[in-house]
Amino acid sequence: MSLPILPIKTAYMPLSGIFQQPQSWQDSILGVISFAEPSTDNITEAVKFPIFQLHAPILDGADAACEIWLSNTDLSSDKLLRHGNNGAIQYRYSDEFLFGFINLPELAPSQNEAGQNIMNIAPLQHTTESAYRQIFALMDELDYPYICRFWNYMADINGLDHGLERYRQFNVGRKDAFLACDREVASKLPAACALGLADGPLSIAFLLGRKAPVAIENPRQISAYEYPEEYGPRTPSFSRATLLHAELEDLLLISGTASIVGHQTLHPSDVVAQTRETLVNLDAVIAEANRILGEQKFEVQNIFFRVYIRHAADLLLVRNEMQRTLGDTIEAVFIQADICRRELLMEIEATAWYKSELSCVK
Repeated sequence: MSLPILPIKTAYMPLSGIFQQPQSWQDSILGVISFAEPSTDNITEAVKFPIFQLHAPILDGADAACEIWLSNTDLSSDKLLRHGNNGAIQYRYSDEFLFGFINLPELAPSQNEAGQNIMNIAPLQHTTESAYRQIFALMDELDYPYICRFWNYMADINGLDHGLERYRQFNVGRKDAFLACDREVASKLPAACALGLADGPLSIAFLLGRKAPVAIENPRQISAYEYPEEYGPRTPSFSRATLLHAELEDLLLISGTASIVGHQTLHPSDVVAQTRETLVNLDAVIAEANRILGEQKFEVQNIFFRVYIRHAADLLLVRNEMQRTLGDTIEAVFIQADICRRELLMEIEATAWYKSELSCVK
């Protein structure tokens, strides 16, 4: 008799470490989020699972540069993971979960003979809507009705063109796709992050499921989808975290979290204070998840963190403050990236597990 555990799990290691694992372990991989150097690109050509590869400087924690999502079920011959491509999307899936990603160059919706954008829609906005529409179509085609998590990356996130900051263009395209595909249900939006890289296409990874997750909000913050108009013509479409629950295991996927209280940025020029405030927000999200579960399952000291830092010179300040608050043995990788607001100097996303002792019993 199988135990009621989550049919998915995570692991963290360098990209090269994945290929040192037993073949049976590699066969259970749904997908990989990898921060790696361009020289490793050719390694993706010979593997069956999707590797969502992002070129951003790893400031610390290179031994955890990859987040690997694995099927947590026995893979008998009739339950082997399947993989495929749908347009620009690469994906792999089990009976319960699908991991996929899409990379799209930014293109305007239409151009005249002179190459001018006839509709005057920002290419990032148009490309974002196209990417999300393709993801939603895949969800319908393969019958994975629930979104657990999105990871969004784009070039020059704080840049300005077409009269609007690029992150706000992204929010318009994302929201338009959610509305057009009837996915905009405020209390059921997925966890997400949105970061800026030096260059590259619009890159979106996603985790889909067949069981509804629980959306978690932060009592210290206004829900992102209810932000006032000063943050752009369309509000962001995400929740602060999503909770996947089973009888003996729970998984909390925490969105990109920063020094924001209510809807306002605090400590705009103080990276240490921003780190401290961000950790308070993470603690508030975890407390809210525990409240919903009716039990103290998650703790901020028992989490994997991906920490994005705008300025590489701030690494020691951020890491030292995290260690001062959480202890010296935090599990984290530190990445240089731009944050969605110009005044934000750092952001943390996190993955938290709770496993009952009984879940280890076979």
